[in-house]
Amino acid sequence: MHDADRLRAQDAPDFEHLLDRALRSEEIREAVRRTDGALNVEQLRTRALQARAALVATAVPEYRDYLQLRAAAAEARPSSPAVPATAAASGLLPALGVLVPALSATAAVLFLVLGLGLRALGLPSGFADELVDAGLTAAGVAVATTSAGLLWMLIAAARNRSAAGADGPGEAGTPLAEAYEAWQQALLERGVLPFLLGLLDDPGRTREPFGD
Repeated sequence: MHDADRLRAQDAPDFEHLLDRALRSEEIREAVRRTDGALNVEQLRTRALQARAALVATAVPEYRDYLQLRAAAAEARPSSPAVPATAAASGLLPALGVLVPALSATAAVLFLVLGLGLRALGLPSGFADELVDAGLTAAGVAVATTSAGLLWMLIAAARNRSAAGADGPGEAGTPLAEAYEAWQQALLERGVLPFLLGLLDDPGRTREPFGD
């Protein structure tokens, strides 16, 4: 198999997901039961992972089409230049989101305890009132910064999901999604299932059934 057609690292999880789906299929489970456990599911999975390159070679035309459409989709997406200041801010804001609420909450507790304690002792109320007010202010800051931190986390999670899906098969019904499904189906029917069934028919076989 040509280097350009070998499985990309980012597609390795898709291969493993397809393999696990095949191993859970009734066809493979029945074959395992029929052979009285000559090879169990984990052994089958290990053998298939070892033969990954040969299995991927059974669906090279479909994989090539999928890669071409994915590359075209990536080129069509507008690129946003990286801004160092933005990157630095993205690292600083989460840290502040943890530090500021903690310090504000600590200060709020301290001021309120001191202020209410002075009131209880009957000491001059002016200073006690200032401490209580400062405590309430610190408590408000703690609540506000905690809410802002949670909002930032939600926004970051949404961005991460969007970035993670950028290189995926895309929405259902699109040419990219259809090419992905065609590759997965070809890999399953011409590669993974025949390989697993062949192992179960001949558990002692060590040679890969497909050529590179």
